[in-house]
Amino acid sequence: MKFMLMYLADQVGDPCPVDQEPLRSWLEEMDTRGVLLDGGPLRGPETSTTVRNQDGTVTVLDGPFAETKEQIAGFDLIEARDLDEAIAVAGAHPAGDVEVRPLAPGMPTPASSEQKPGTQRYLMFVCWDQTGEGEIRETRATDADDPINGWIEEAGPRRLHGWQLQPPSLARTVRNVDGTVTVTDGPFAETKEQIGGYDMLECADLDEAIGIAARHGAPVLDLRPIPAG
Repeated sequence: MKFMLMYLADQVGDPCPVDQEPLRSWLEEMDTRGVLLDGGPLRGPETSTTVRNQDGTVTVLDGPFAETKEQIAGFDLIEARDLDEAIAVAGAHPAGDVEVRPLAPGMPTPASSEQKPGTQRYLMFVCWDQTGEGEIRETRATDADDPINGWIEEAGPRRLHGWQLQPPSLARTVRNVDGTVTVTDGPFAETKEQIGGYDMLECADLDEAIGIAARHGAPVLDLRPIPAG
Protein backbone atom coordinates (compact mmCIF):
# COMPACT_ATOMS: atom_id res chain seq x y z
CA MET A 1 0.00 0.00 0.00
CA LYS A 2 1.12 3.55 -0.71
CA PHE A 3 0.73 6.38 1.79
CA MET A 4 1.41 10.10 1.84
CA LEU A 5 3.01 11.45 5.00
CA MET A 6 2.43 15.17 5.47
CA TYR A 7 4.69 16.84 8.04
CA LEU A 8 3.17 19.64 10.06
CA ALA A 9 4.69 22.79 11.51
CA ASP A 10 3.39 25.86 13.27
CA GLN A 11 3.01 28.39 10.48
CA VAL A 12 4.31 31.24 12.66
CA GLY A 13 7.56 29.40 13.34
CA ASP A 14 10.32 27.75 11.36
CA PRO A 15 8.72 26.22 8.24
CA CYS A 16 10.84 23.08 8.63
CA PRO A 17 11.84 22.80 12.34
CA VAL A 18 13.56 19.40 12.06
CA ASP A 19 17.07 18.61 13.27
CA GLN A 20 19.00 17.56 10.20
CA GLU A 21 21.00 14.70 11.73
CA PRO A 22 17.94 12.70 12.92
CA LEU A 23 16.26 13.46 9.60
CA ARG A 24 19.24 12.10 7.64
CA SER A 25 19.20 8.95 9.78
CA TRP A 26 15.48 8.46 9.16
CA LEU A 27 15.88 8.99 5.41
CA GLU A 28 18.79 6.54 5.23
CA GLU A 29 16.88 3.88 7.17
CA MET A 30 13.70 4.21 5.09
CA ASP A 31 15.65 4.25 1.85
CA THR A 32 17.53 1.09 2.89
CA ARG A 33 14.25 -0.62 3.76
CA GLY A 34 12.77 0.35 0.39
CA VAL A 35 9.97 2.30 2.07
CA LEU A 36 10.68 5.74 0.62
CA LEU A 37 9.38 6.56 -2.88
CA ASP A 38 9.60 10.36 -3.06
CA GLY A 39 9.47 13.39 -0.82
CA GLY A 40 11.09 16.51 0.50
CA PRO A 41 10.48 19.79 2.30
CA LEU A 42 8.07 22.43 1.05
CA ARG A 43 8.57 26.16 1.20
CA GLY A 44 6.60 28.02 3.85
CA PRO A 45 2.84 28.64 3.56
CA GLU A 46 3.48 32.26 2.64
CA THR A 47 4.81 30.97 -0.71
CA SER A 48 1.60 29.03 -1.46
CA THR A 49 -0.61 29.98 -4.37
CA THR A 50 -4.27 28.90 -4.31
CA VAL A 51 -6.14 28.53 -7.59
CA ARG A 52 -9.94 28.46 -7.25
CA ASN A 53 -12.26 27.40 -10.06
CA GLN A 54 -15.91 28.29 -9.45
CA ASP A 55 -18.30 27.68 -12.32
CA GLY A 56 -15.51 28.23 -14.83
CA THR A 57 -14.24 31.44 -13.20
CA VAL A 58 -10.63 31.05 -12.09
CA THR A 59 -9.17 33.22 -9.32
CA VAL A 60 -5.61 33.14 -8.03
CA LEU A 61 -4.88 33.98 -4.38
CA ASP A 62 -1.70 34.18 -2.35
CA GLY A 63 -1.50 31.77 0.57
CA PRO A 64 -2.59 28.20 1.33
CA PHE A 65 -6.11 26.87 0.75
CA ALA A 66 -6.88 26.70 4.48
CA GLU A 67 -5.83 29.10 7.24
CA THR A 68 -4.87 26.82 10.10
CA LYS A 69 -2.36 27.05 12.93
CA GLU A 70 -0.43 24.12 11.51
CA GLN A 71 0.60 23.96 7.88
CA ILE A 72 2.23 21.27 5.76
CA ALA A 73 6.01 21.74 5.81
CA GLY A 74 7.04 18.64 3.86
CA PHE A 75 5.91 15.29 2.55
CA ASP A 76 7.00 11.76 1.75
CA LEU A 77 5.42 9.05 -0.35
CA ILE A 78 6.02 5.65 1.21
CA GLU A 79 5.23 2.01 0.51
CA ALA A 80 4.14 -0.01 3.56
CA ARG A 81 2.54 -3.38 4.21
CA ASP A 82 -0.41 -1.78 5.97
CA LEU A 83 -1.56 1.23 7.99
CA ASP A 84 0.18 -0.02 11.14
CA GLU A 85 3.56 -0.04 9.41
CA ALA A 86 2.90 3.41 7.90
CA ILE A 87 2.07 4.77 11.36
CA ALA A 88 5.29 3.26 12.74
CA VAL A 89 7.29 4.92 9.94
CA ALA A 90 5.60 8.26 10.67
CA GLY A 91 6.15 7.90 14.41
CA ALA A 92 9.89 7.47 13.86
CA HIS A 93 10.16 10.69 11.82
CA PRO A 94 11.74 13.58 13.75
CA ALA A 95 9.13 16.08 12.51
CA GLY A 96 6.90 15.26 15.47
CA ASP A 97 3.47 15.76 13.89
CA VAL A 98 2.56 13.79 10.78
CA GLU A 99 -0.70 13.17 8.92
CA VAL A 100 -0.79 9.70 7.36
CA ARG A 101 -3.12 9.33 4.38
CA PRO A 102 -3.49 6.18 2.28
CA LEU A 103 -3.55 6.62 -1.47
CA ALA A 104 -6.27 5.10 -3.60
CA PRO A 105 -5.43 1.63 -4.94
CA GLY A 106 -3.73 1.29 -8.29
CA MET A 107 -1.11 4.01 -8.08
CA PRO A 108 2.04 3.08 -10.04
CA THR A 109 5.37 3.60 -8.30
CA PRO A 110 6.68 7.03 -9.36
CA ALA A 111 9.91 7.03 -11.31
CA SER A 112 12.70 9.12 -9.81
CA SER A 113 14.20 11.81 -12.02
CA GLU A 114 16.67 14.64 -11.80
CA GLN A 115 15.17 18.11 -11.88
CA LYS A 116 15.71 19.82 -15.23
CA PRO A 117 17.87 22.96 -15.15
CA GLY A 118 15.90 26.19 -15.13
CA THR A 119 12.72 24.63 -13.73
CA GLN A 120 10.84 24.74 -10.43
CA ARG A 121 9.00 21.82 -8.89
CA TYR A 122 5.62 22.30 -7.22
CA LEU A 123 3.51 19.96 -5.15
CA MET A 124 -0.08 20.66 -6.19
CA PHE A 125 -2.65 19.66 -3.57
CA VAL A 126 -6.03 18.94 -5.16
CA CYS A 127 -8.70 20.05 -2.67
CA TRP A 128 -12.41 19.26 -2.56
CA ASP A 129 -15.39 20.01 -0.37
CA GLN A 130 -16.36 17.13 1.90
CA THR A 131 -19.79 15.57 1.76
CA GLY A 132 -21.76 14.85 4.91
CA GLU A 133 -20.14 11.40 5.12
CA GLY A 134 -16.67 12.88 5.07
CA GLU A 135 -15.98 11.59 1.57
CA ILE A 136 -14.33 13.68 -1.12
CA ARG A 137 -16.12 14.16 -4.40
CA GLU A 138 -13.33 13.12 -6.68
CA THR A 139 -12.34 10.03 -8.61
CA ARG A 140 -8.94 9.55 -10.13
CA ALA A 141 -10.31 8.06 -13.31
CA THR A 142 -9.53 4.86 -15.09
CA ASP A 143 -12.09 5.78 -17.76
CA ALA A 144 -10.27 7.09 -20.84
CA ASP A 145 -13.09 9.61 -21.42
CA ASP A 146 -12.79 11.19 -17.97
CA PRO A 147 -11.67 14.87 -18.08
CA ILE A 148 -8.81 14.24 -15.62
CA ASN A 149 -7.09 12.09 -18.22
CA GLY A 150 -7.38 14.89 -20.74
CA TRP A 151 -5.74 17.21 -18.23
CA ILE A 152 -2.93 14.69 -17.61
CA GLU A 153 -2.33 14.41 -21.35
CA GLU A 154 -2.26 18.20 -21.72
CA ALA A 155 0.15 18.64 -18.81
CA GLY A 156 2.48 16.12 -20.48
CA PRO A 157 6.02 15.93 -19.09
CA ARG A 158 5.34 18.87 -16.77
CA ARG A 159 3.36 16.46 -14.56
CA LEU A 160 5.80 13.98 -13.03
CA HIS A 161 3.31 11.87 -11.05
CA GLY A 162 0.19 12.10 -8.90
CA TRP A 163 -2.79 10.21 -7.57
CA GLN A 164 -5.96 10.39 -5.52
CA LEU A 165 -5.80 10.19 -1.73
CA GLN A 166 -8.26 8.17 0.28
CA PRO A 167 -10.84 10.34 2.11
CA PRO A 168 -9.83 12.24 5.27
CA SER A 169 -11.98 9.88 7.34
CA LEU A 170 -9.20 7.30 6.77
CA ALA A 171 -6.40 9.67 7.84
CA ARG A 172 -4.41 9.23 11.03
CA THR A 173 -2.51 12.02 12.76
CA VAL A 174 0.67 10.86 14.50
CA ARG A 175 2.17 13.14 17.14
CA ASN A 176 5.56 12.52 18.75
CA VAL A 177 6.09 14.65 21.85
CA ASP A 178 9.34 13.99 23.73
CA GLY A 179 9.37 10.39 22.53
CA THR A 180 5.73 9.68 23.35
CA VAL A 181 3.79 8.79 20.20
CA THR A 182 0.01 9.27 20.07
CA VAL A 183 -2.25 8.40 17.15
CA THR A 184 -5.65 10.02 16.56
CA ASP A 185 -8.20 9.36 13.85
CA GLY A 186 -8.72 11.99 11.17
CA PRO A 187 -6.64 14.68 9.45
CA PHE A 188 -4.57 17.29 11.29
CA ALA A 189 -7.15 20.04 10.63
CA GLU A 190 -10.92 19.89 10.36
CA THR A 191 -11.69 22.24 7.50
CA LYS A 192 -14.48 22.49 4.95
CA GLU A 193 -12.02 21.68 2.18
CA GLN A 194 -9.64 18.76 2.44
CA ILE A 195 -6.82 17.44 0.29
CA GLY A 196 -8.20 14.80 -2.05
CA GLY A 197 -5.18 14.17 -4.25
CA TYR A 198 -1.86 15.54 -5.42
CA ASP A 199 0.20 16.11 -8.54
CA MET A 200 3.92 16.76 -8.78
CA LEU A 201 4.65 19.44 -11.39
CA GLU A 202 7.91 20.62 -12.93
CA CYS A 203 7.45 23.98 -14.64
CA ALA A 204 9.43 26.89 -15.96
CA ASP A 205 7.93 29.20 -13.34
CA LEU A 206 4.89 29.88 -11.14
CA ASP A 207 2.90 31.37 -14.02
CA GLU A 208 3.17 28.12 -15.98
CA ALA A 209 2.20 26.11 -12.89
CA ILE A 210 -0.85 28.33 -12.34
CA GLY A 211 -1.85 27.86 -15.97
CA ILE A 212 -1.71 24.08 -15.60
CA ALA A 213 -3.64 24.20 -12.31
CA ALA A 214 -6.33 26.45 -13.80
CA ARG A 215 -7.18 23.81 -16.40
CA HIS A 216 -7.43 20.95 -13.90
CA GLY A 217 -11.12 21.38 -13.10
CA ALA A 218 -10.94 20.80 -9.33
CA PRO A 219 -12.52 23.60 -7.26
CA VAL A 220 -9.35 24.36 -5.25
CA LEU A 221 -5.68 23.71 -5.98
CA ASP A 222 -2.83 24.67 -3.64
CA LEU A 223 0.57 25.08 -5.31
CA ARG A 224 3.58 24.75 -3.04
CA PRO A 225 7.14 25.21 -4.34
CA ILE A 226 9.74 22.60 -3.43
CA PRO A 227 13.28 23.82 -2.67
CA ALA A 228 15.79 22.74 -5.31
CA GLY A 229 18.20 20.00 -4.34
